[in-house]
Amino acid sequence: MYEPGAILGAIDDHTGPILIGFGLAMVLQNIAMVTAVLMTRREGWISIPLPCTFLWFAHDLGVVVRFDTWFHTYDHWFLKLFWVGLVTALLLELVFLGQAMKVGRKEYLPDGTQAQWNTLLLAGTAMFVLAWEYQKTIWDDPLYQALAATTLYVIPLAVVPLVLRRRSAVAQSPVIYGCFAAMVVLWWAVTIGGYGEPFRTWQYVGSGIVAFIALTAVALWIRRLRAKDPVPT
Repeated sequence: MYEPGAILGAIDDHTGPILIGFGLAMVLQNIAMVTAVLMTRREGWISIPLPCTFLWFAHDLGVVVRFDTWFHTYDHWFLKLFWVGLVTALLLELVFLGQAMKVGRKEYLPDGTQAQWNTLLLAGTAMFVLAWEYQKTIWDDPLYQALAATTLYVIPLAVVPLVLRRRSAVAQSPVIYGCFAAMVVLWWAVTIGGYGEPFRTWQYVGSGIVAFIALTAVALWIRRLRAKDPVPT
């Protein structure tokens, strides 16, 4: 999709805007993820849908385990900061998985044992990691700067079925999806504005527009549901 040297050169040429845009995006990401942790703790149901947790974990683990690539092969300051940011995200995703083990069985495997549920959850995580690593051999995204868009785009596709199935906004907050909607604006603005032609295709721009609209709609929907039933059961 792009040449790594061209992207790193663009980052060096637009250091200020990129640091500000991605820095704000990381702040919003942490607010959204910590809010999800708190909602699960308070209301006792999984907040972030499991497919998102699996996908995010696979993506962020792929970045974190490639420490040598970022710190020695490329040895670029931005990639080192990117690694630090995704370590934080990966730790929160481990919290998601721990919470899912604790509260998820009643929803997904009520007639099973805790050991069976834990095994299914870990197996699902491992399958996503393997699938993601296989796809990485096909996708041309050596610096993980394009695939991050997918981790935002898929959120509504998992949240909407979850809420519809539960018939409730339990453990959901408009803050989570409002933050992700704002992240879309920042991420796409930085990559389109700073990274050049590979990030200006109609497919990439269109996916950003759709992701923003969908996440904004989800945030407004969740706010309305929560207003009708502030503490769902």
